Amino acid sequence: MQRDIQPGAGRTRLDSGLDRRRFLQILGGSLGVSVVGGLLAACGGSSPSGTQAASTAASTASGAASGTSSTSGAGTSGLAYANPTVAATVGNGKLAAAQELRYPNTEPPHLDPNLMSGRHEILVGMALFDPLVAFDSNGQPVPLLAESWDVSTDGTQYTFHVRSGPKWSDGKAVTAHDFEYSWKRALTPSLASDYASALYPIKGGLDFNSGKNTDPNSVQVSATDDQTLKVTTEHAAPYFLHLCSTWTYLPVPKWAVDKSGDKWVEAGNIVTCGQFTLQTWQHDQQIVLLRNENYWGTKPTLTKLTFPISADPFTTSVKDYEANAIDITDEIGPADITRVKSDATYSQQLHHFAWSGTAFVAFDCGNTASPVSKPEFRQALYLATDLQSLTTNVLKGLYDPAPTVTPPDILGYSPSAAPTGGVAAAKQKLAAAGYPDGKGFPGMKLVWPADARYDLVAQALQQMWKTNLGIDITLQRMESKEFNAAFNSWTKTHFEAYISRWGSDYSDPYNWYPILWTTSQDFFRTRWHNSDFDTQVQTADRELDPAKRKADYEKAETMLMAGMPVLPFYHLDVNAMIRPYVDGFTEVVSATQWWGLFGRVRIMEH
Repeated sequence: MQRDIQPGAGRTRLDSGLDRRRFLQILGGSLGVSVVGGLLAACGGSSPSGTQAASTAASTASGAASGTSSTSGAGTSGLAYANPTVAATVGNGKLAAAQELRYPNTEPPHLDPNLMSGRHEILVGMALFDPLVAFDSNGQPVPLLAESWDVSTDGTQYTFHVRSGPKWSDGKAVTAHDFEYSWKRALTPSLASDYASALYPIKGGLDFNSGKNTDPNSVQVSATDDQTLKVTTEHAAPYFLHLCSTWTYLPVPKWAVDKSGDKWVEAGNIVTCGQFTLQTWQHDQQIVLLRNENYWGTKPTLTKLTFPISADPFTTSVKDYEANAIDITDEIGPADITRVKSDATYSQQLHHFAWSGTAFVAFDCGNTASPVSKPEFRQALYLATDLQSLTTNVLKGLYDPAPTVTPPDILGYSPSAAPTGGVAAAKQKLAAAGYPDGKGFPGMKLVWPADARYDLVAQALQQMWKTNLGIDITLQRMESKEFNAAFNSWTKTHFEAYISRWGSDYSDPYNWYPILWTTSQDFFRTRWHNSDFDTQVQTADRELDPAKRKADYEKAETMLMAGMPVLPFYHLDVNAMIRPYVDGFTEVVSATQWWGLFGRVRIMEH
């Protein structure tokens, strides 16, 4: 999951921010470094479905992908998430007459599956479109639009048998041809999809997307008939079924795109195939989804899903919850968490969930006009950062410190890879970079998209680095549309440092190491190039033995932390307020499980 960008306009400069005395109080008055880590715990939910069991070959592939032994695909009957994390505790156990849920969101940049990349658009998109495959809470694949699939013994040939019966919202049948069109469209260079790299495991995908080969038929995915989709991967890819459960692999209706162009996703134009349909999209105000009454599988209990839109839910959603304008908020900022925890009623409606992801500062390692191009300088910043104070005092315990980049549920997580030595070592690194005690330091700019949490993080880092290293940095808070434009421009222009995050799309290291940090992909524009790291990651990606794969990724994590293209600071836990009458809602450990999220929810009498 890419950046948590929230569209807006204009620019706000934040050079001093909070009153200095008050900010030092928030930091707890102690700026020494204490780096610790926390473990995430997976969570489940409940979801009805009308699907049938997958093939044994599919489950075997999933076992290899998740680092577990293979299992049989027999005995499953659709998605079965045991023990919902949150259950209704009010009323007489009867459903409410009105099955409507209100859930805060920001204005999505896209609802086009081939272009979606951020949480707030994917949240809506996965309710509108069905993937080939989904995953249950045990990490096992279950069929959706593909009723079954076969995998060759060498793990490079996939044949999906597309279900007969599902229809698009305009009545046309969903076919294998829709997937072939969608995947090739996502790889088309002119579309400039941020997530095109998710399709690189398909043979020919990288060459076509990079322009090396201009023939779309060179991409080895083809519909041999309406119900059969054949795919060849570049090499054994034990994570490929996970990829097929994500938004970039969703089907897209060619005729709707041809008719309306970029506007095909607007209400009145959009054609969907998921559990819900789009009724209205009032930009910057709200999005309303209705239950798809012609859905091929088990229909959701909810009949209406409303997303009120705010420029920054972290500053508005708790107030909206208190005003009974929404039923759930999972966007609770540091400014509100203490008050919520101390409230007799709302504290009982507060739930803590694990989320697989990490927030960090990203550096332009190729910007030779800036100190950030020097690894010793980047390491000095890390060693001078008090992660415990940042998460406990500044962010009020909302998140766990991140000693290393990869979250605990992903193979490769290795806290021992974290540089050690604290402030003393940081000063040595700073001197090695050419700035002893901060002397001669030319300055550095740190930017970030509008977000109440990042505001606090940026100011904390500014203060820590000033106190511990004697250097001054400039802060710049951008409204999110501006930040998004800047991020896109950094493929050709240089920057110095910015705050962002990555949340797992699926629980496999392929979603981290090769996509984010290797030379050929470099998702976050860090321009960090390490051929040994690239080779190590390639070896790990293709390894089918779980123990060897784990060891290989741990070596890659050590290389990543030594190179420090990004400075991790917290893992992405989620704190949510949920009305007692909302039954079956659960946050998920990775974005793969967003499919069916709202299909699991029902409203009880209250």
